[in-house]
Amino acid sequence: MNPKRLSLKLFATRAIPRDELHRFIGVFHRFIQEAAVPGLLIDVADYAHVPAGPGTLLVSSEANLHMDRWDGRLGLSYVRKLPIARATSFRDRVRAVIAETVRAAATLEQEAVVAGRLKFRTDELQIRVHDRLLAPNTTETYGAVKGELGEVLAELLPGVSLTVEHHPDPLKLFEVRVKAVGSAPSLDQILQSVGTRAAAA
Repeated sequence: MNPKRLSLKLFATRAIPRDELHRFIGVFHRFIQEAAVPGLLIDVADYAHVPAGPGTLLVSSEANLHMDRWDGRLGLSYVRKLPIARATSFRDRVRAVIAETVRAAATLEQEAVVAGRLKFRTDELQIRVHDRLLAPNTTETYGAVKGELGEVLAELLPGVSLTVEHHPDPLKLFEVRVKAVGSAPSLDQILQSVGTRAAAA
C-alpha cells in the first residue's frame, strides 16, 4: 500500500477569536504574490465563518494550506493533492508532507499580523490519508504503514519519546495522532532534521 494523498496538521498553542481569522486572507494573498511557499499558488478561499470547518485556505495545484478549525481546534493543515516528485514510498511521502507543513508553519509564525500571537505545537501531529479506497481506516491499514511511519518519526524527531494513536472507524479518513511524551523539539529543530531532502517540489 502506497497512498499519495496525505495531510498533516499542526495545532496552534492557543485559539484565535473567529472574528480575527480574516487576517489570514491577506497573509495568504501575499504568499501568492511573493511565492512565499512552494508550489503553483492559485487562490485564497475563506470559510472561517463555518464552525469546525476548513477555515481560510491557500489553494495551489499541488496542495492546499488551511488555517482551520476541523475537530474544533485551530491549526495549520497541509493537504497534498498531487504525487510528490521523487517520493516513491509511503515513508518518503510522509517525510515530505511533514517538511512542507513545518516550513509553512515557521513562515506563518513570522508574519507581522500574527507574530507573537500565533505559535504551533510540535508535541502533537495529526496525519491523515485522503484515500478511503486505498487506505480504509482499519487496523490492517495501520499495520501496513506502522513501520515506515515509525522510521520517519525517529528520523525527524530523534531522541523524542512518542506515542501513536489510531482509532479504526470506517466512516472517517485513516488518521493517526502522534504525541510526544515529555519535551518536544521546536519548529527550528525539526527543520534542521528535515534539511532539504524532504522538499515536496
